[in-house]
Amino acid sequence: MQTVIVNSIKSKKDMNDYQKSITVNNTAEEVYSAITEHIQEWWSDDFSGASAQKGDHYTIAFGKTRKTFEIAEAIPNRQVIWLCRKAYIDMAALKKKYEWEGTRLIWTITGDDHGTTLTFLHEGLNKSFECYDVCEPGWDYFIASLHAFLTTGSGTPYHKLEAKLEWEDKK
Repeated sequence: MQTVIVNSIKSKKDMNDYQKSITVNNTAEEVYSAITEHIQEWWSDDFSGASAQKGDHYTIAFGKTRKTFEIAEAIPNRQVIWLCRKAYIDMAALKKKYEWEGTRLIWTITGDDHGTTLTFLHEGLNKSFECYDVCEPGWDYFIASLHAFLTTGSGTPYHKLEAKLEWEDKK
């Protein structure tokens, strides 16, 4: 009997903090590698620093929007935690341009006979944040990009030379 594994994306909108899970046919090692060594292939290619080991720091940018993370935890093939150390969201409508600072991005990997599930929790990012209505569709877009990267080898990251992503037109 052959098992058929279906790639899926699940969202939990009823949680206080932003959370999303994806399930893929990839191994836990491949999923771990995507979130530690291949960030620029699904999130943004405007990337500097290192993101593979506990204590590493990296900066990622989307035009003038910039964020710097510290890798607070890196348990191979199980969990990665990014702590946002610096943040600047370049949107004229936002007064709280630094509100990501101190939030944690928690990536948890679990696997079974049906595939590997990656659960993402942006701890602290909730509807109380001024940027939530922009950040939520942004994360939806980039988690879908990560899913595409894992399933096809090609994500849809922000490129420094491109002005906008399709979800930005919906603001």
